[in-house]
Amino acid sequence: MNFVINCHAQPDAALSSADNCQGPSAEHRAADKSSLGLSVDWGTMMTEKPRDRAQLAKDYTDEGWRQKLLELLALVDALGHCIIEADFKVTDDLNRGIVLTAVGKKVRDQLITKEEVDPKVANLLCLLGLVHHEPLVDIDAIDIDRLTAPLSEYIKSGKLKFPLVFGRSLYDEASTLIAEERNVLKHEDTLRLLADKPQGVYHTGPFLIGPYGIMRTKHARNLVPRLSVPIQHCSDLSCPSVHNVRLTSSQEANVNKQRSLLYKVLHTISEDSADWNGFVVDITEKDWNPYEVDDGSTMPYLLGDAFDDEELRALVGLAVSSTGGRLAAVAASVGLAGNPAEWCAGLNRGELLQILLTETDEALTDLVDDAILGNEIVVPEGEVRRPVVNHRMRSGAWRLRPEASRLGARYSPGETTTTLLRLFSLARSMFDKNSAMDMDELAWMLRDVSGDTPTERLETFFKMRTPREIVEKLLLGRRSNAEKAAKILGLDLKGADAPLLDAIMWKLGFPMERRLDVRDEYWRHHQLLETFATTASASADSTEEDLRSIASNYFVALEKFLFDSLTFATWALLEDHVKANRPYEYRAGAARAFTIETLNASVSRKAGVEVNDLRDDPDLSSVVQGFLRLAGHLSSLRENADAHVRQLSDIPRFADQTDLQRFPFRHTAPFLDLLPASQHTLPRVIAEAGSMLNDSGIMTARNGLLHAKSKRTPTISEVNGALSMARSALRLLEEIGCVRNTFETVSVVIDAWGRSTTLLRSNGADIKFAGPSSFAMLGLPSLGAPVYLMQGAVFAEPNEMLRFREGFDSAYANYWSNFPHRPERGSGTSPGQPDQTVGELASPAPVD
Repeated sequence: MNFVINCHAQPDAALSSADNCQGPSAEHRAADKSSLGLSVDWGTMMTEKPRDRAQLAKDYTDEGWRQKLLELLALVDALGHCIIEADFKVTDDLNRGIVLTAVGKKVRDQLITKEEVDPKVANLLCLLGLVHHEPLVDIDAIDIDRLTAPLSEYIKSGKLKFPLVFGRSLYDEASTLIAEERNVLKHEDTLRLLADKPQGVYHTGPFLIGPYGIMRTKHARNLVPRLSVPIQHCSDLSCPSVHNVRLTSSQEANVNKQRSLLYKVLHTISEDSADWNGFVVDITEKDWNPYEVDDGSTMPYLLGDAFDDEELRALVGLAVSSTGGRLAAVAASVGLAGNPAEWCAGLNRGELLQILLTETDEALTDLVDDAILGNEIVVPEGEVRRPVVNHRMRSGAWRLRPEASRLGARYSPGETTTTLLRLFSLARSMFDKNSAMDMDELAWMLRDVSGDTPTERLETFFKMRTPREIVEKLLLGRRSNAEKAAKILGLDLKGADAPLLDAIMWKLGFPMERRLDVRDEYWRHHQLLETFATTASASADSTEEDLRSIASNYFVALEKFLFDSLTFATWALLEDHVKANRPYEYRAGAARAFTIETLNASVSRKAGVEVNDLRDDPDLSSVVQGFLRLAGHLSSLRENADAHVRQLSDIPRFADQTDLQRFPFRHTAPFLDLLPASQHTLPRVIAEAGSMLNDSGIMTARNGLLHAKSKRTPTISEVNGALSMARSALRLLEEIGCVRNTFETVSVVIDAWGRSTTLLRSNGADIKFAGPSSFAMLGLPSLGAPVYLMQGAVFAEPNEMLRFREGFDSAYANYWSNFPHRPERGSGTSPGQPDQTVGELASPAPVD
């Protein structure tokens, strides 16, 4: 229903059939008593000044009454954000569940007699009005469970519709139905969008709404229904946001068409209402701490967006066995019994989420941790999962966003300084300032730090050491501290120090430790083989078998490294990253397929001539040949650049509307938009590296060492020579960035005018970037996160180079593949919508 709500609400319902009125009676016209014993005097009410929040607090002191008001507010708010069709009817059960005060009855009677509103609709309108100058609904008398029962049936039958904002089903349907950008969907289009889709899942106060109707839970949430839902990107390729589109209810339904009549009657009582908004804010302000550093109120968005359906089924199955029968009882209450693996298989996303949300946010956080750490859900090392269509949802003063990695779930603040402050606060809490023993222990731990007192040393230590060193020294320095920190962060103390250290850093909000790249593994094996080859001639114990054993691991790493580098270089220079579903994100599987197709297609085919094509498991010679093909293909592209000019419709809007930001990628192959020096250098160096590898003897050495039937084993001198040539060739590739090499931020210096210098480092190589950048709107990965830098691919002076983030082949990535969809330009959306904040008991909506 598209009602305007007077306040946030939650239900309480019960009414006699007389009070449910099929028409006005003498009793209804009498000066009845309200639930507070206030006489109804229309004339007096019109002249009385509406009560302020303090007066309301004085008049309504009963905690039970206040709680029922909040529950009614929650229900009314939900009714105000659902969708109905033109033929919506108020059932007798719902009508009988509404109990009005004397004021409410007076309003209802006027709606019926003066405005000719259907009696049942008039009754419902009073419920939706809820409070004005006085309460319209008898808070004391109403039976909330009796009221929710018919509403629950409405939801299960689909007469009340809620959009499912979690996951991608609604987003995908919108991309099919809506050709161009929209701000609002007409009612007919709204119904088409929601047809055959699961009911939306919301949790307003204690009422959990979803496909199973309304469930009452012991815990409350502020996951309120909404009609403005994230279901569409805009056409601007530079904008990453999923924009909200407003869905519409039928304005022909009597309860919507006649809602203005309610306000007309209320205004005859008083043009202004009492300050119910302020009253509700005052009585709920202690229910939620916006400064909580581990607030889990955004967990539903993580569940809804960061796990595919099979993973949600795994979570439900795990919860059935680990919640002491709680979730099993919930499932049984909706007719699901027996083996969870069997009944989960038939549940849709909405049903799975409604069942899971019967658990608290804290319990769900533990559940996600258990599922990931127990490998019920596999999250690849390095992957960080976040909400996607709901990516703007954050909570509290610290703008916490839910995330999940192989180390479990967490709530990450919007600013890195918050993470540091949280670490400092946690570290301080490990030591009681009033305990001589704790202070002695702290002084001993920090004996090499200057300071007159242990606490002064502690503050100095915070400024001197890295976060990881602080955790190691202060949180893991003694068992009692480790146990206390683990309890606060929701961690299990089992396992070695290194995993626990990583887990603590993750839970606090710090980035995960840099993982070894493919190149790192290769150079380790290269060093082992080179060391063996260098010392073998001087060692009487060295054998051919030792050489073969070490060489076997080396050549496996070499083939992997070379193919990975060829794949990365080809994809980075030739893929159209501007139009990619995940711009500037390297996913090995997709990049490999792109490379094989592109380089195989670049070779001219002649009848009878065999071509050593690339494949998923290529041999060393075809990979080496691939570098020569790539060099040739890049050179031919330069000669045919006009065939790769980008269509005007694929150029971001800002490119022609501002000169503060620039768009250099006017071709579909980024190589063609690099500076001339890069366009000349890259093909030459790639060809040189390929030729060096081809002529190095490394392939001959491989065949001689790994093939048992080889006619001759290469000599140590030959192996040394081949390794030396291979080293030189691979260093060439690394110098131009045609190798995946993770760079991380070391420092950021900002002057008084906002100019910045960011230093990135990897394996001893440093690169500095100056800011602000005129290319910030290209969608390139942030310099504050780990990135792959392609030093040889410079598209603007002084060193604006291509850079990429790592992507992963996982259930999460697969679920969000082929995303986003871009509509045609329209009048609907504008780039860059701000974050939305989630709070547990938000301020009520404005009173009409």
